[in-house]
Amino acid sequence: MLLCASERRGGLGNRFFLLLRLLLRSALCINALITKFSDLFLCALSLCYVFCVIYYGKKIQAATFMFSACIIVSFLIQRFNWTYLQPSGASLCIGMISGAIINSTMHDKVDRLFMFSPNAFFYGFLPIIIYSAGLNLQRKNFFQDFWTISLFAFVGTVISAFVFGLGTWFLTLIGIISKKHLGSNRFLECLMYGTLISATDPVATLSVFADVKAPPLLYNLVFGESVLNDAVAVVLFRTLEKFYSVDFTIKTFFTVIFQFIGVSIGSMTIGILCALVCAFTTKRLGLNDPGVHVAASYNGTAYTFALLLLDGYFSYVIAENVGCSGIMSIFFTGIGNAHYSYHNVGAEAKVAVFKSFEAIAFLSETFVFAYLGLQVATAPHVFDVGMILFGFPLALASRFANIFPLSKVANEVRTEKIPENIQKMHAACGLRGAVAYALALAMPSTNPSANVRGSPAIETATLVICVISTLGLGGACLPLMQKWKLHDPDDVSHSNAFDRGDNDDDDNDGEIANDPVMRAEMRAIQDAERAAMGGGFNHWSRNFTKVKYFFFDTWDKVEYGFMRPTFGGRPIGGSGGAGGGGVGSGGGGVGVGRAAFSRLQNEDEDEDANATNNTGSDNVELGNPVAFAANAAANK
Repeated sequence: MLLCASERRGGLGNRFFLLLRLLLRSALCINALITKFSDLFLCALSLCYVFCVIYYGKKIQAATFMFSACIIVSFLIQRFNWTYLQPSGASLCIGMISGAIINSTMHDKVDRLFMFSPNAFFYGFLPIIIYSAGLNLQRKNFFQDFWTISLFAFVGTVISAFVFGLGTWFLTLIGIISKKHLGSNRFLECLMYGTLISATDPVATLSVFADVKAPPLLYNLVFGESVLNDAVAVVLFRTLEKFYSVDFTIKTFFTVIFQFIGVSIGSMTIGILCALVCAFTTKRLGLNDPGVHVAASYNGTAYTFALLLLDGYFSYVIAENVGCSGIMSIFFTGIGNAHYSYHNVGAEAKVAVFKSFEAIAFLSETFVFAYLGLQVATAPHVFDVGMILFGFPLALASRFANIFPLSKVANEVRTEKIPENIQKMHAACGLRGAVAYALALAMPSTNPSANVRGSPAIETATLVICVISTLGLGGACLPLMQKWKLHDPDDVSHSNAFDRGDNDDDDNDGEIANDPVMRAEMRAIQDAERAAMGGGFNHWSRNFTKVKYFFFDTWDKVEYGFMRPTFGGRPIGGSGGAGGGGVGSGGGGVGVGRAAFSRLQNEDEDEDANATNNTGSDNVELGNPVAFAANAAANK
């Protein structure tokens, strides 16, 4: 019996050690897998944790951990450069999965905490996103293409809105879209639907462009158009909303257009004025040099952040209260503060404050896309088959009707033409996002007597278009860029609109850019080079260029004579002269730079004039456009 007991104990011990060895080997295998796929494991573990909290935890905790999961996944996507899934698309997917779990646990009684609030979006999240875009914008590239960007943003949005709206109205007339899902004024409601769909979202596309080093022209066009386009769509939507209860006639159409133009100009004016007030205040307060007699607890960075934040929201609220567009106003306030106020604050504040706004904007974008995904599973939906099936094709058609004709018009007056491959990529970047859905929630009620809020069918169709465009077109950006030869992995020369290095003020590069006379002389050389290479101007391009240069030169006089001495800004740098290049000291640096350039030109003029008859024709025959340009400039 004792022998049997010892054998039994030995068998149990052997089994225990075998089990222990199996557990150790399993642990080693799991450790190896975790080491190899640590970030994926962390991502999966965090998602499981979030979903457990959503299932068992409280509502506030659920929303918080869902947001944390979006941040972690966004970090992993950018760390491993997963170009086929963007952070915005990942946040959207996490929101949809979280919404499905929330909906199943609450038995279709979803708390208001998880519902998308247009007021929170328009007054909480969107202003800081647009304000940060204006603050961190590389203004030189933006204003180089400002006329083309304005053409796409203003005229293009109107074209897209009316093409989509008229297409939807035609589908309603032939019975593909049910009339019961629209209100009393179906025609105007279709136009409002087209207006909100024309609001494009740049977040997913621009994250791809920044990662793959997209051509600067493509980046500028997409970014500039999408930022202004949101504001234009909101203004046009609210203008159309005023005429919902009246018959839409030709007179109404022109009234809408004129009101739209007036609101746009008023919004830009309010934004610029608020920026100038902030710049004047920061310059007079002396935030960049507080002196020695300050309190020990003085924190200039905190005061700078507070002033800039309040100025942005003040601009937004004022514009909204007077019937203008807060989005457009706060965007130009951001541009103005980056141009003037940025140079009136300390070195620490320049980095900390502007990066802080960029971080807050990133959090807002992530939060908005996560909540947009929540609506897929939690919001009540009304499905109209015609709207859903034809919504995305109509959105693409309206986008094409906007981009390609206006690109042709822009090329008639541009010196640098928009290539066909950039036009195609620009047309494919028409992603729809939270602005479109927020406006859809503000649609007039289709059945006021039954207390129906808004237009549920349009809300559902808009959400479907947002999800398809964000996940589909957002993920297809890199393959399309590769197909149209817009992405070269070995090319590091391209930069995006948010690169802010040591030479942070991108408005002027050196003395040539600072001085109108020298700029005019450089333009003459550039024009001669283009003519020599067969790229001369047509009639429209020549006249447009003259008007543009006249405007720039006139603004230079106002800028350096009044604006910068009054409101601040980057001092004019100069390598020569005792004046240091400052405007207040007589512009010594610029004067020396201009004199040096003039001396070089005068020294070359005699030599070029003597050599023109002997070598000028030879250079042209040899196909040397630079020599031809120099001769042409000297003769001029």
